[in-house]
Amino acid sequence: MSHTSLAKETLLHFMQEMYSWERKACRSLRSKSYKEMLKNELSAIFDQFCTSKKTLRTREVSLSVRFPFEYKLETHHIIDEGNEGNQTYFYIKEEHAGLENLYRFRMIFQKEEWRIDKKEWLCDGKWINSSL
Repeated sequence: MSHTSLAKETLLHFMQEMYSWERKACRSLRSKSYKEMLKNELSAIFDQFCTSKKTLRTREVSLSVRFPFEYKLETHHIIDEGNEGNQTYFYIKEEHAGLENLYRFRMIFQKEEWRIDKKEWLCDGKWINSSL
């Protein structure tokens, strides 16, 4: 498997885990007893797939869930990719109800594995930092 394929596989696994978490959180956030469990599960996902940048991980504090979900593979398609040394970029188009958004994920190869290091959203021709 190529280096870029491993990075893509990591990103797709992250998206699957996040989608499962989003679905559970949407049903469970109404109950305060589930908040700690949801926070722990989210932290475990971030620890497994992401670098330790706190700016990426603000959802751990807010436990927010967007609807439509942010990580549903059927509505978030990888449309392009690029490489720069130990970094790989994946461009994801979100399509929902006729609206489109473009996101860019930066993956870094560190300690013999791929990690998500940054998520950005394209707004007015500029890449804006976005939390996971």
